[in-house]
Amino acid sequence: MSQKSSLHYYEDGDVILIVQDTAFCLHQNYLSMASKVFRDMFSCATSYMADELHELPRINITDTSSLAFENFLSFIYPQKFVSITWDNIEEFCRIGDKYEFSSVLEAAEKFLESHFHENPLLSLILSDRYYFNIVYKESSKLVLNELQKYRQNSQFLLLSYKTKSAIFERYLDFTISITTIRSLKQRKNFKHHSLCSLTKHDQEINKWYETFFEKYEMLNNTNNNNIMLSPSKSISIIIKCLMEFWSDYINGTWSECDYRFFNDYLAEQFVSHFGNFEPLKYEKSKKDAEHYMFIELKD
Repeated sequence: MSQKSSLHYYEDGDVILIVQDTAFCLHQNYLSMASKVFRDMFSCATSYMADELHELPRINITDTSSLAFENFLSFIYPQKFVSITWDNIEEFCRIGDKYEFSSVLEAAEKFLESHFHENPLLSLILSDRYYFNIVYKESSKLVLNELQKYRQNSQFLLLSYKTKSAIFERYLDFTISITTIRSLKQRKNFKHHSLCSLTKHDQEINKWYETFFEKYEMLNNTNNNNIMLSPSKSISIIIKCLMEFWSDYINGTWSECDYRFFNDYLAEQFVSHFGNFEPLKYEKSKKDAEHYMFIELKD
């Protein structure tokens, strides 16, 4: 015998949903407007007779708990309200996706956009599963930055094969780019300005590279050689070195060829070598924000 829900049994309801041992008397029109799946279910519902539940269409929901469904109804019904939290977001996403409640998925996505940094791995799992593009990209930055820690978490296996492959590929690419950083000195396709003294300028550029490598290796060593444990620290050191040299040139006298080398060629070479890095979205306006590698959802 089903017992009435203490929160969602409305006397003016016109459909009964049975979840485990709890009966919810709800409104077909309200649920149908929010969910095509429920609209289709109601068209196939059958009536039954029970003294305490009246004669109304009845549908059994068998894929969730009564408590989870009650919380879900409290979110979508205007008379009640339950906020999305880390404790209920997985169930909300699952029910919202199965029954095509777009408003619930939108609210879950908004929650993750604001809180992904509190639980990057779960945020990546959910955004991978439900196609939350922004959350996917932002949470991947933090997971990649501490990949050795997160891959030991049993939840890491919940990521799709496609996402796990993309993460490992991006991390491997970065590892290789760090170990081959000196290959940047092999300038390819850099065209000097027509008025440039090629030999002299090449010597200056070679000297710049050597100074850059020495500075990078010195800063790298001060981090106890743990640079690969935190890619953002490594790339931050590289950016710091670049910006210091950039500042020296800004404050000095630039030739047209210097400008071409630093402003165009060098930037392209570093992006090509290391891949794209950027700060977390909510830190982009922050001075000296750390930069992270990332992956993005693809169709």
